Amino acid sequence: MDEHDAPRVRPVDLRDYADFRRGPATRVRVFASEQLALDLLCIEPGASSGVLHHPDQDVTYTVIGGRSWFVTDDGELGLDPMGAMLVPADTVHGIDNRLPDPLIVLAAVAPPGEAPEDPVSDAEDAIGRAVHHPRPGPGPVRRAIEAVLGTRRPR
Repeated sequence: MDEHDAPRVRPVDLRDYADFRRGPATRVRVFASEQLALDLLCIEPGASSGVLHHPDQDVTYTVIGGRSWFVTDDGELGLDPMGAMLVPADTVHGIDNRLPDPLIVLAAVAPPGEAPEDPVSDAEDAIGRAVHHPRPGPGPVRRAIEAVLGTRRPR
């Protein structure tokens, strides 16, 4: 079967891509075309995605399981399962998992860019260690974004 005979529609079962074994935060490429990529992020309790920045890509995130805190310079937004948000290109952001349950987030990226090679992880020198937050307050991604951008929002 050559590329002209290959099926154009490719269904997948996202459960086959969920991976919590490689580290506290893992990003797996599910598939990609020339226009769009679909990644699955699996974030352990108390961990974060680290600081994310896609200068030339829009990203939509949809929470599949767990509860997330999306952090940008504009503030924080909690999303429950089936909640979604658009992060425009060149927006510094991150995802915190502050609860004791695993977090699974689907990311659609356009244009697709490079496939993730390694698990997403917290760079200690950039953002410090991800910690569990038993009470509401700024998470590790919020603190990292403030450190990177040199901003401090009034609390």
